Amino acid sequence: MKKLFALGAIGALALGMAACTDKKGNAIHLVYSGTGSDREFNESLFEKFKEARKEAGDTNEYVIEYVEHGPDKVDSEITDWTTGPDVYEFASDKIGVLYGKGALAKITGANASYITSETNSFGQTMAKFAGDYYGYPWTGDNTYYVQYDKSRLTADDVKTMQGLLDKAQSIGAKVGYNLPEAFWGGAAMFTFGADYEVTYNSDGAVTSVTADFDGEKGQKAASAIYDIVKHPAWSKDTVAPTADSGFVACIAGTWDIASYKTALGSNYGCAVMPTVTVDGETKNLGAFVGGKLFGVNPQRSQMDTDRLVAAHELAKFLSNEECQLERFTKNGIGPCNKNVANSATVKADENQVVLAAQLEFAHPQDAVPGNFWTAPGTLINGMIDGSITKADLATACKSFNDTVKASS
Repeated sequence: MKKLFALGAIGALALGMAACTDKKGNAIHLVYSGTGSDREFNESLFEKFKEARKEAGDTNEYVIEYVEHGPDKVDSEITDWTTGPDVYEFASDKIGVLYGKGALAKITGANASYITSETNSFGQTMAKFAGDYYGYPWTGDNTYYVQYDKSRLTADDVKTMQGLLDKAQSIGAKVGYNLPEAFWGGAAMFTFGADYEVTYNSDGAVTSVTADFDGEKGQKAASAIYDIVKHPAWSKDTVAPTADSGFVACIAGTWDIASYKTALGSNYGCAVMPTVTVDGETKNLGAFVGGKLFGVNPQRSQMDTDRLVAAHELAKFLSNEECQLERFTKNGIGPCNKNVANSATVKADENQVVLAAQLEFAHPQDAVPGNFWTAPGTLINGMIDGSITKADLATACKSFNDTVKASS
């Protein structure tokens, strides 16, 4: 606990102090961690960062070393954060773990105000832990929704899950929706409002998990899931929905967009998660939506406040409007910067229109209880193999809820 508070204090002091430890003359050395596939693109942004610093009157020379760790693996691949990167990409659901490792500097003052003023509400939510900002958000498009063949389905066909499945069955096709996997099936349990809440201590350790999936809301969601997996047109597999594949639509990830568009061409269509109706109540099926952030590691800079300030400046720059627009234009990565998200360029993109609409009801993938990644598989595979019937849903939802609450 003391270690974490000390690091936070250093992070705050860094915003207004300067030091010369671990510097070579006027050179500031930073280590950046990102994906190998984006290395060339990111290094081009580093050059723009250096130019921006010069234009701001900064006479320092910035030397930025690139190391490769995926945003979803950085928490496990880096074991010693005192020799880890100064700035690194991380997935939104890693924030609690990284906080606990003391690998995230608290973002305060003008930098915190920048996030609040420049970032949409989803980005702000995923950047916060224990009420404060601990990451600079730069994308919030890691989700899934209906992607379909427009030559065989209409926009009305994909509005409801029942209608979509029935239409698929009528033409001898399948609908792919990987419900046994927690990223899909667990999120479907949010459909009617059931949820969890995780409480952490100052070291980032879970102190309690509350959940209400055993109540009416959770049971309604389970009932909707049961009806889906028992439908003849449902499949857990997801492939490009072409006539040759036997699929007409899939609840597919944003990472599938490019390959699906290649397969379908002008017949590619997309829509928000379809609705389900249980006991007269209609809701869009729940979906996780995650994003990526830049973290600043206070342990690498130790007491070198110039280096820590520079790390914050780099993370802030890489998350700014210009960089988010360039990521979207060149790589199709959805922004969470308000201005970019509201730009004509982004609004003209059909996938970004769907994403914006889905953010209205999707569940942020931030700090997720550990057992939430296994509990849905037990529940939904039981429905599929017949060991859980509709009559068993109340008991099954209680077991699901107890498992989630037992997370540590």
